[in-house]
Amino acid sequence: MKREDRGWKLVVLAAAMACMPVAVTWGADAAGPTAADYQSLQQKYKQVQQELANVSKDVAAIKNAQATLKKQEAAIKQQQAELKKQQARLKAEQAQATSTSQQATEEAVKRLYNQVMAKSQKITATQSSGSSNNISETINNLFAPPTKEHYLSSFVDENPDHMRPDMHMQIAQYGNMKLYMGFWTVGRFQALQLYNIHPSAGLNPNFQTPYADLSLYATVPHEFDMFADFYIATPGHPSTTYGNEGWLVFKQLPGFSPNSSINQLMDYINVKVGAFTIDFGDNNYHRSNNAWVQNNPLIGNPLVDPSTEEIGGEVYSVKGPVYWLFGVSNGGTTGHFNYGAGPGFHGKIWGYPTKNLRLSGSVYYADMGDSSDVSYLFAATRSGEPYNNLFGPTDDDGQIAPQAGRHVFAAQGDITYEKWPWESYSYVGWTQDSQANQTGIGTPAERWLYGSSNIVYHITPALYLAAQYSYAFAGAVNGVDTNGWVDRIQVGAGYWLTKSLLTKIEYVQEQYHSFGANVGSVDGAVGHFNPGFNGAVMEISFGF
Repeated sequence: MKREDRGWKLVVLAAAMACMPVAVTWGADAAGPTAADYQSLQQKYKQVQQELANVSKDVAAIKNAQATLKKQEAAIKQQQAELKKQQARLKAEQAQATSTSQQATEEAVKRLYNQVMAKSQKITATQSSGSSNNISETINNLFAPPTKEHYLSSFVDENPDHMRPDMHMQIAQYGNMKLYMGFWTVGRFQALQLYNIHPSAGLNPNFQTPYADLSLYATVPHEFDMFADFYIATPGHPSTTYGNEGWLVFKQLPGFSPNSSINQLMDYINVKVGAFTIDFGDNNYHRSNNAWVQNNPLIGNPLVDPSTEEIGGEVYSVKGPVYWLFGVSNGGTTGHFNYGAGPGFHGKIWGYPTKNLRLSGSVYYADMGDSSDVSYLFAATRSGEPYNNLFGPTDDDGQIAPQAGRHVFAAQGDITYEKWPWESYSYVGWTQDSQANQTGIGTPAERWLYGSSNIVYHITPALYLAAQYSYAFAGAVNGVDTNGWVDRIQVGAGYWLTKSLLTKIEYVQEQYHSFGANVGSVDGAVGHFNPGFNGAVMEISFGF
């Protein structure tokens, strides 16, 4: 029974008990209540009181329960409010966590990118900029104003592992190796006039074909260098691209620890192998080589231009005060296996008596024996010379190539002086060649004394004047003794528009002298007519 129902029944019972005396009094026999009745009534009354007391307790319990429920309801409402606050705080934390996660993801991506860049950035160096290349820096530098430090030739660059163009644009990195690229292009306007040519011939002023070079250079500084270059266009091959040099320089030997005996020796010597311009004389540091012309203060090279690319190796010292080099090659510009052809040998010593003066001496020897191979120390300029269409259809127009290439010996001495604003470079050499298949072994087919001297004066860091006189005196040509000689005079000026852009103008005159009729052709010209040419050449070059 529910407490509420029991309470109502007790109330009704109490009311009935209250009315009972009246009913007893008004009973049919009208007799008074007996003691038993009274006692019974008292018991019922007590029972009612007990029930009322119980009801009161129940009512109090109900009120307590209601109060407890209200407290619980208030606690629930407070918990709901706290829950809402927690939900709001959780949403805020989730939003912040999402933002932090995005930021952390971006930072992780950046760290990963930086790690990748760091791995591709270990090609050492001189121009480390914290990225895998310095292309933008190089491009900005190309158009920087000139300074005297940039344009005065540096003795530091006149060493065997630097017989290549300077390349400043880094294009890639892997480990501690850096890869550089260089590009050079040149255009010329030529206004030259021939004279004493038989049959008579003339030239019209006109533009030459533009020429270009592409080079790649990889280096792990103080350990390893690799160089390769390609002629995009040359006087002899204006529409053909072909390779020129490709070589390696070992400054430490891989596979050996730095403290090993062999690498301690490599602290004093370097080894160069491949197909390369052999280090004979110092002219290779001052001449034009196809589109790489900015080391040459003038446009044309000297009359006798010793420069040849051969396949072999060189060992050279890297610590002075007196430096030395010894090289062995195949004696030719390409591989050959004809029986009887011997290797070529060359050597060089150089030093610096003062900080402004450099002296060097070089020798070269090659014996092609009875083979059909020839050596090209003076006639292997693959790129050709800067003057076009002069005495013959050769790439080396106007040059004297004093050898037949059979049994060649040459010696040369060089002197360079540099002190701002002056520069001067001179050399003198002697060569003899026996043409075994025509005149017999040991018979001198060619004997020449040759040389050149130039001087440069820098008016400003950007503007300079230059002059050069070069000559070649023949003792024998084509096996015929002679007193003939040839000389060339060059006078010009250069102006650096930027660090990468050089303009030049030059007046040149070349003349043959005193060759007899029995000598015949001397490098494309009939010597006894005393032929020659003169005129002006203009040049603009760009390189990086």
